[in-house]
This record gives sequence, structure tokens and C-alpha cells, in this order.
Amino acid sequence: MEAKTGKELLGAIHDNENMERLNRLKGTDSLAVWCSDNLYIISNSEMESDFHTPAEFLKYRLNLLGTSDFCDEIDTTEKNFFEEVLDAIDNEWTDDYIQEILTECYHMEDLSNE
Repeated sequence: MEAKTGKELLGAIHDNENMERLNRLKGTDSLAVWCSDNLYIISNSEMESDFHTPAEFLKYRLNLLGTSDFCDEIDTTEKNFFEEVLDAIDNEWTDDYIQEILTECYHMEDLSNE
């Protein structure tokens, strides 16, 4: 058996906790999003959610990282991001745009379908 470092053991425990949390929330109205190895839950549920709306999650990331790093994280430029947001508002598809960001950049999983 190969010996593991403390960091590897903590990572395995963290991964196991994330999987348990995902399994617990399957079949609920929750969305799971990932930032690196960090799992965040978006749900109306008070008990398990980290955020109540997708926009709340994106605002958190924007405030945490700042505009430039946030745009890097979602793989766009600041100019393109603001143009896309304004186009989404004009065309009334802001929810679709937010879902696209969550799916493509944060590997969103809809747990209600699980």
C-alpha cells in the first residue's frame, strides 16, 4: 500500500465529503457548481445551499476575484463580458446566459435530474 501525504489524505476526505453532499442532494432543485476542487450548491433550500441563485454565486466570484480575474476564470475579456451581459439584457435571455456561464465555466450539474 502506497503511503499518502497529509495533503493527499485531506484531499481524499474533501472529495469524499463532496460526493456525499452531491448524493444527498440528488433529486432536489439544487445545482452543483465547481471552482477547482471546491463544490458550491445553488438552491432555494436553507439547509444545504451555499447560494440561493446563480446570479448570487456569480456576484460572489466577481467580488472575490475582481473583474479582471473573474473574466479570466470564465474565459472572456472584460469588454466581451459586458457586451454579452448587455446583449442578454436587450434580448431578455439573461437566465440563459447565466446558465451558459455556469455550465461551460463551472461544470454545473442539475441535481434535480439525478
